[in-house]
Amino acid sequence: MTSRPAILRGTPIRDGKSWPSWPAWDEAERDALARVVDSGAKSSEVEIFQSEFAEHQDAAYGLALTNGTHTLEAALVACGVGEGDEVVVPALTFVATATAVLAVGAVPVIVDIDPETLCVDPAAVEVALGSRTAAVIAVHLAGTSCDLDALTALCGDRGIHLIEDCAHAHGTRWRDRGVGSYGSFGSFSFQASKLMTAGEGGALITSDDELLARAWSYANCGRRIDGRWYEHHTFGTNFRMTELQAAVLRAQLRRLPQQQRVREVAGEALDRALEEIGGVTPQRGDERVTSRARFSYPVRYDPAEFCGLSLEGFEAALAHEGVLIGYALPSLTELDLFRRPDSGPSFRTNELPMTKRTVATTLWIDQRVLLAGAEEALDVARSISRIKRQARAVALRTSKPVKLGGRLLSSARRARSRWHQAVLQPNS
Repeated sequence: MTSRPAILRGTPIRDGKSWPSWPAWDEAERDALARVVDSGAKSSEVEIFQSEFAEHQDAAYGLALTNGTHTLEAALVACGVGEGDEVVVPALTFVATATAVLAVGAVPVIVDIDPETLCVDPAAVEVALGSRTAAVIAVHLAGTSCDLDALTALCGDRGIHLIEDCAHAHGTRWRDRGVGSYGSFGSFSFQASKLMTAGEGGALITSDDELLARAWSYANCGRRIDGRWYEHHTFGTNFRMTELQAAVLRAQLRRLPQQQRVREVAGEALDRALEEIGGVTPQRGDERVTSRARFSYPVRYDPAEFCGLSLEGFEAALAHEGVLIGYALPSLTELDLFRRPDSGPSFRTNELPMTKRTVATTLWIDQRVLLAGAEEALDVARSISRIKRQARAVALRTSKPVKLGGRLLSSARRARSRWHQAVLQPNS
């Protein structure tokens, strides 16, 4: 293998090697689905799964629902959040964290992040709190926990609900206790890219039986949890998970601990390797995080260490080596939804310098790289090292269009195209 980067017509580091497919399925899921089909209408997979999942995350109760967006909405309703209220959310998150707030008629207040962990900054949360604040949604981004010590104290002192958005954090533990179990609710997603998946799905966990009853009622057409089927006491909707999804997720949950161990070991090995290279800084995990899910692998990139090579050029060079590059999350305030002053939704925001800098300098590496194991994951470091050695030539190359499939595309667009293939064709 030549030392020349693949984008300069060298042999790719990952030449002839593939990453693990995702989602991961085997006979366990097939058997689970057959079990539901064979049971007719007598399956109780949902009830069993939500109990098993709550126990896994150290909460008393679980509620299995349709998806992670609806779990946030149900949590907000159960917490009494509605019109006239404000909910603090981080700027760096998937849009559903904010749209769930809009769905219940409340106003999202968008605040800055900690640039080391990429999670919400408790100091920014404190500044944003006001007389109308009803809740804080803290997102455990990429599987790294927020500072739950600071956030639980902050919300507890003011009587504000803390809702943990754990869509990336199945299995993450803060001080040896599962995330999602610290706030009023923990909200999880089982969408296709998540660390557990049934194609879609979501779950709430809580240890408050009254909050559970309210969320259950909202997700079950306004019924009471101990009432009759055709009694509807309050406004509600249907957010119930199917038995088929729950059966698949029970199999996924049994596989999760072993997968997490592999990702953690690989992530720690890659952390050490990148520190030696310089110019590439992985997301920092707080020392109080005793187990880290590693939904993906964000890396802060310094172009000054790479002869001015742009972030998009760097991503393109890595994609040529066979590294799986994902789309980085934008700031909520960069979305068209929040950029229309006349017709857009009501929201508030403070200054977001850390979020803006992070978005401009961070690339996201797909979790399948870690799932391949430490030795395979170190191909990322090997790729970065060879790119850095010839960064000037790579910078010149990526500033020009390159030919792909009979048409001209920039190298950065080619990196994105390969990522789309990886996500939209997950078993390729």
